[in-house]
Parts: sequence; C-alpha cells; structure tokens
Amino acid sequence: MFPRRLVLFALLSATLSACGSGPTRKVHPSTASIQQIAVQPDGHWRVTLRIQNYSTFAMHYAGFDAALTVNGTDAGQLKFVPDIDVVASNSDVVETSLAPAAGIQLGGDVAYTLKGTIRTTDPDNDFKFSASSHLSPTPGLSGIWR
Repeated sequence: MFPRRLVLFALLSATLSACGSGPTRKVHPSTASIQQIAVQPDGHWRVTLRIQNYSTFAMHYAGFDAALTVNGTDAGQLKFVPDIDVVASNSDVVETSLAPAAGIQLGGDVAYTLKGTIRTTDPDNDFKFSASSHLSPTPGLSGIWR
C-alpha cells in the first residue's frame, strides 16, 4: 500500500506544480536603430526606425524621444508617439519625419548616433538607449540610405 500512496502523492505534487503562476515576465531594456533614411523632395527626411523588444512579453510603445547625430553633427530631434505593440523578443518598424538641422546633407556612407528614451505603457517604463551605426546610399534608389 505504501508505494501506491507514494505514487499518488508524486502525481498530485506534479499536478499542483503545473498550476503555477505561469512564465516569468522579464523586462529587458528596449532599443532602436535606424533602418532607412529617405530624403524627400522638400528636404525633410523620412526616417524608418526599428524598435527592438528584448523582453519576454509583448510591450506597448507609447513614446520616442531621441537626438540624431549624423557624421558627428547634430541633425535634429526625433520625437513622436509610435503607438505600437511589439511581441516578445522581436522588433517592428515605425516611420517619422525630420526637418534636419540647417546645413546637414547626406552623401556617401553616413555614421549616425541615436541617443534618447523609449517609453512604454505596458509595462509603464522609460528605457534610455544609445545606438551607433552606419548607413550607405542604396544603389539604384536616389536619396535613400540603408
């Protein structure tokens, strides 16, 4: 009779442990990078940003505020409301426009730095980030850097 009770106890314990609170939600700082800059006929830039969610659950992105530096010169401030949800461990792209600072022109390879804050509302958090990379002119597509 004793082994039967032991097996029953083990099954009951395994069943109860399966009813836990579910997977752990781990928050990891989000970041962003520039995927593309397209120079518009009026001189404004259409900037495509990739927002990366490194957390283990979906997050809602409600604010973006970052300074853009191009080839070591301040190009302007990207400030807008993305209003998107990004699933766990994934990314999504958003677009915004920028009137670049006077005298800023894109040509050849471009080094950039993006430094600022990404705001989420689910969960309620502000993530400071900094990203640096390079963009190159896209062959056959005038005015586009990727």
